Amino acid sequence: MNPDDTAAPAATARPADPAGRTGLSYRAGTHAEVLDRALTALRLRLPALTTQDAGDPAVALLDAWATVADIVTFYQERIAGEGFLRTATERRSVLELARAIGYELAPGVAAATWLSFTVEDVVDPGAQAVVPAGTRVQSIPGQGQLPQTFETAEELTARAERNAMRLRLSRTQRITTGAAQMLLDGVTTGLRPGDPLLVRRPDGMQPWQLRVLTEVEPHPAVASGSPATTVVRWDEPLDLTDPAAEADPAPVEVYAFRQRAAVFGHNAPDWRLMPDTVRRNYAPPGPADGGEATPPPTQWPGFALTDPADGGEPVLDLDAPYPEVLPGSWLVLRAPGLVELYEVVTADPSAAADFALTAATTRLRLRGPGPIAPFDRRTTTVDARSERLRLAEEPVTAPVTGTDLLLDRPLELTRGSTVLVTGSTPDGRPTTQPATVADSATTADGTQLTLAEPLALPLDPASVRVLGNVVAATAGESVTDEVLGSGDGARGNQSFTLLRGDLTHTTAAVPGGVRDSLSVRVDDVEWTEAASLYELGPHDRGYVVRIGDDGSVGVLFGDGERGARLPSGQDNVRADYRSGTGPAGNVPAGALSLLPARPLGIRDVTNPLPATGGTAPEGPADGRTAAPLSVSTFDRVVSLDDHQDFARAFAGIAKATATALPGARHPFVHLTVAGPGGADVPADTLAALRAAMDAAGRPPGRLGLDSYRPLSFAVTVAVLAAPDRDWEQVAGAVREALRTAYSFDRGAFARPVPASGVLTLVQQVPGVLAATVRALHLGDAPDGDPVAEVLVARPARLGRAGVLPAELLLADPGRITVTELVP
Repeated sequence: MNPDDTAAPAATARPADPAGRTGLSYRAGTHAEVLDRALTALRLRLPALTTQDAGDPAVALLDAWATVADIVTFYQERIAGEGFLRTATERRSVLELARAIGYELAPGVAAATWLSFTVEDVVDPGAQAVVPAGTRVQSIPGQGQLPQTFETAEELTARAERNAMRLRLSRTQRITTGAAQMLLDGVTTGLRPGDPLLVRRPDGMQPWQLRVLTEVEPHPAVASGSPATTVVRWDEPLDLTDPAAEADPAPVEVYAFRQRAAVFGHNAPDWRLMPDTVRRNYAPPGPADGGEATPPPTQWPGFALTDPADGGEPVLDLDAPYPEVLPGSWLVLRAPGLVELYEVVTADPSAAADFALTAATTRLRLRGPGPIAPFDRRTTTVDARSERLRLAEEPVTAPVTGTDLLLDRPLELTRGSTVLVTGSTPDGRPTTQPATVADSATTADGTQLTLAEPLALPLDPASVRVLGNVVAATAGESVTDEVLGSGDGARGNQSFTLLRGDLTHTTAAVPGGVRDSLSVRVDDVEWTEAASLYELGPHDRGYVVRIGDDGSVGVLFGDGERGARLPSGQDNVRADYRSGTGPAGNVPAGALSLLPARPLGIRDVTNPLPATGGTAPEGPADGRTAAPLSVSTFDRVVSLDDHQDFARAFAGIAKATATALPGARHPFVHLTVAGPGGADVPADTLAALRAAMDAAGRPPGRLGLDSYRPLSFAVTVAVLAAPDRDWEQVAGAVREALRTAYSFDRGAFARPVPASGVLTLVQQVPGVLAATVRALHLGDAPDGDPVAEVLVARPARLGRAGVLPAELLLADPGRITVTELVP
């Protein structure tokens, strides 16, 4: 048979590569596959060659070529894979593919925080110090860490009075209607239960109140700073309401009476027991004496108190000399059912002989709205020698909330400046919050500080400190006037590499969300950075920045057609920049405390808040997602998808979802975002994102923007492992499968977690024969709760207090439990 009549078998067709695959099938085959095809073809072409011994020269030759084909087609498949964005694995490949559509892989972003400086105030409490922009502060590294350098973003004029401002922990006491107690200054008031206390308004005689004390409770001063005070209480609440006034005025005056006296004659003998001889001496003229007939008197003649007939000031004789009762003091007459307040006009020593009594007295001239005639001489008690008592300041113990803070000292704070409010919640949790000063006003009690945004948590007033010497700082170290090289006008596209890599990029309100710190000067003229040389004309003094895989930074200039060439000169290309970026700058609170060059007058520095926002450069996986987003929005924001895509391509944003919500007049868009690894997005990143979106054309003022709300949940599954499998290994694989499937990277906003989905996932783990879900509930629910059929995560929505962000369900790694299922 002619071998030409026998057709060789057709080559195995290359598998198709459908869309969405993460790898290409682009090789001819493995060594074994190629060798098998070659031997099959050899048998058909040369049927007389029946051997397949590897030692045969023909078979050995085919084996060698199969090896070559295996290696060549392996690299062919790898090279083909690097030519597509979805399948590329090298950062350089993703970078070049992204550049084809004008996208650059996002560089790392420098961490940012607030630095609080303390001015030396031992010698001069009013001292001030200037902290220049670019002042360096270094961190104290932990185990296995490197020190991080931060630099202040602007100049700060720090003042000693703003070091750590305290709240006023007491306030002027207001005694108003309904009060049944008050706080007096000191513990030596001399008051006892049963003593009368006069409470009056200083603007007039009425209303005033006299109360008899039921409790006197002294509180000595304590080491914590609380002053000595005395609490006094009474039974009947005060009624200080003036019918002519709309509200109770404050403050009131409080008086104690140090002298208790009686009216002269209060101890006179009973007139009815007097002998007739005495009665005749005091009796008025009768009919036998030419007088009118009157009934027999029952009391001494003239015994009743009387008021002047002309309406003048009444006169009262006390039962003894009281030299300490002085003009201008207050006096109270008390009798059953009667109480009246008078001011002593004059107080003179005197003597009286009447009612069968003779005694030295104190004659008082009184002024008051009430008459003295209704008072009985025998039953009236006189409270005199008034002494004004000082009201103590009322302690402030209620948690501090809202936007208003009363500082304990008068000072000035610039409107729009930033302060840090530190303190502890009533249950002892420390917290720190940056806030913007909306207004400050000096008052008699201190400084009334108004914040632009309310406090996030209620704070214990004694723990609150307001730090006023605050300035923003970002990670990175400045490099100034570095010589990049010499320009050559005869060469195009000159490029230079910075001596230090990791060019610092900070958050900015631009598409992409970052701006680098590089400034290039040629012959002392600053050139402008461009995104691409393609957009530059022949005379445009511009350059582009290219960041290598190793973090090195290259600067590329034009060729005279796309961007101007560099002029010739010796060392005439110079640069200023900052070096340092990435998540290493996310240092904890209190880590930044070293000043390499301490500004004059500064005692120390710290970061009350942890540094945040430091992110690593985009890798291939991030670039595959972000690069297409740049051409889906073209830096403009119109639709809901535009909102999501624009935010997702913004530095520091890992996930985003946009929701249309109804508004009072027009619907508005709410954007929920999350940072890398599930971190909250810092406030400065949110502000920059909002500004960038407004600049991209979206209607300003109609965008809600918040970090997401994570919902952790607990899950317990019971697993029956295959007999030939180690149960511990199977349980570990199940645990890892649950952790990975319900992690931040795999999760999505508002995606529910059904119990059936958990069960399906577990049953797909190799080695699992059977499984059941024993517990599935949110993290704040007790472990004994029944299994929830579905855990629900809600999208952004309107709540009573405003818009609530979207939720994301995340499995708590510490509460993923796998138990053994007993058959």
